[in-house]
Amino acid sequence: MSERSERAISTGELGDIFEPGSPHGRTYAVLVHHPRSSLAQVARYLGVSTEAAGESLAVLTGLQAAVSQLSADGEAVWDAHAPESLSEAEARRRQHEINQMHAAAARLSETFRSVRRSPRTNGAIVPVFERLEMLADFEEVQTSARNTVKVIERGPYLSDPERERQLFLLKRSRIGEGIRYQTLYQDTIYQDAERLRHALSTNASGAQARTLPEPPFKLIISDDERASLVLHADERRPDPMGLRVAGSPGLRLLIKTFDVLWSLAAPISVNPAAEELDERDKAILTLMGLGATDDTIARRLGMSRRTVVRRTARLLERLGASTRFQAGVQATRRGWL
Repeated sequence: MSERSERAISTGELGDIFEPGSPHGRTYAVLVHHPRSSLAQVARYLGVSTEAAGESLAVLTGLQAAVSQLSADGEAVWDAHAPESLSEAEARRRQHEINQMHAAAARLSETFRSVRRSPRTNGAIVPVFERLEMLADFEEVQTSARNTVKVIERGPYLSDPERERQLFLLKRSRIGEGIRYQTLYQDTIYQDAERLRHALSTNASGAQARTLPEPPFKLIISDDERASLVLHADERRPDPMGLRVAGSPGLRLLIKTFDVLWSLAAPISVNPAAEELDERDKAILTLMGLGATDDTIARRLGMSRRTVVRRTARLLERLGASTRFQAGVQATRRGWL
């Protein structure tokens, strides 16, 4: 046997043993015809070196097509497992692969049909009717982003756990490439351990995340140039499931809506219930909400103006607010006042 043939013996699959011309098929046939053969005998029947025969026997043993035992005189001998049991196992494996192929083809076929059902045009609002097309849009918008991605994430969700994991990996990859993410979650995320873990993980990588009690819709915007908006999550309804928006007054409205909601949202927290204020900070927030200036707050609370300014800046940072009004809204939402 040639050197190339001997090297081919070192790897294989269970199906190979039913191919008479394959290296493992020849080795298995030897064991079928000559049970309880030693390594030297197998090598002689095959016409190969003992090293090559040993490699093939090791592969067959790993595939559970052969078994090694000790003879009465203590020598290792090999025998074949029953061919019918092996063929049944191989048939089940191949059927599983075929089923997986059909399932993948079915998913792609849905997207194939739906993409061709809704024409993609620039500078327009295009209806989207199918869930898989909406998911494809959410992936494509992130993949093509050059600078920023803005997301409003809320239930009911369109994807299954495996698709969620793929979207999370895509998001983390894009963050690693320098894309800036702002994600606005429904505050029920605090009851969803897996989503919360993903949000905190991407935050640690440089993303920003905030929460609102009831975001009005599910949305993704790329570079302030295009967006996909989910209207509902029920494919049985005849009306569009979502909209693809680009280069129109509708897009500008969505961007403005996102920015306003973002300004009102609270930064996501590992444990929001654990964030508490001391009495002086509560008093400062209360007076801020009444419109009091730093000087007035300092006089009312017997503090220096410098201390009030420092505490106010810290409160704005903790609340993710840029104005005193926003700070009051966030403090009330968190139950701090």
